[in-house]
Amino acid sequence: MKTGLLRLGLAALVAAVSVSGYASPGVPANAKLKTSGGPLVQAHRGGRAEYDDNARGGFEMCLSRGIRGFELDVRFTKDGTLVVMHDADVARTTDGKGAVEAMTFAELRQLRLKKSSEQVPALSDVLKAMRGRADIFMEIEMKASPGAFYTPSVLEDYCRKLSAMSKELMKPGTYAFTSFSVKTLSTMRQVDPDAPIGLIVGKPLADEHIETATQLGCCSVAPLAGTTKEMVEKAHKAGLTVCLWMCQDKTTWDACAAKGADRVTTDYPLKLSREVEGASAP
Repeated sequence: MKTGLLRLGLAALVAAVSVSGYASPGVPANAKLKTSGGPLVQAHRGGRAEYDDNARGGFEMCLSRGIRGFELDVRFTKDGTLVVMHDADVARTTDGKGAVEAMTFAELRQLRLKKSSEQVPALSDVLKAMRGRADIFMEIEMKASPGAFYTPSVLEDYCRKLSAMSKELMKPGTYAFTSFSVKTLSTMRQVDPDAPIGLIVGKPLADEHIETATQLGCCSVAPLAGTTKEMVEKAHKAGLTVCLWMCQDKTTWDACAAKGADRVTTDYPLKLSREVEGASAP
């Protein structure tokens, strides 16, 4: 019964979005960048297995080594600062504990990431490292899901700040805002009608996901790597690019390439890029 009610609620929200007349602003120019003629290799959280989880140094390292695809996660602090952090609680990745949204930015900056000993970066720290680059693409995942902290007004403020900062520090066509949450994506669309947005799916792609993405005015979908070639082709026909995750080795990259994926997300961007580019070298 609970699952049925959740589905009905999601269907009602998507229907409301559809009625509002949202339209995709189009696919960002760099969403179809390639790695050796196949799917663009995107550094998941800045290459968390090869550096640290969502650390500025990881993004800088990947940039310096020729990686052009990236993915990161963005949350709000208690005092409304955009920070790069995946988990709701800082305990797994830092030397502290507690909810990101329960801390001020100053409190969060007292912590250190476990592997690199770096500070938790503000979003501006990472985007400034990308500033002026016209040869990259970044998926900016919005971890702001509706709830006790992310009330409608807070969620709107989050989306406004995120959109404004991205426009200030990133070149047009080099990024998209992604989320699992239909409400978060629709809020971003309301705040910025021209924002490029993408739906993340925690399972292989299905027709219902493509329908939801198109109704939201998305430019992309990001389902699991087990997605079939047929569904990738359906997404392309609907005007969506496809990012498959997770892709941790060349065997999986080859399979994603055969399906027609536009991008793949990996914890091992340096290793995977070497394997892919080495195989394609003359």
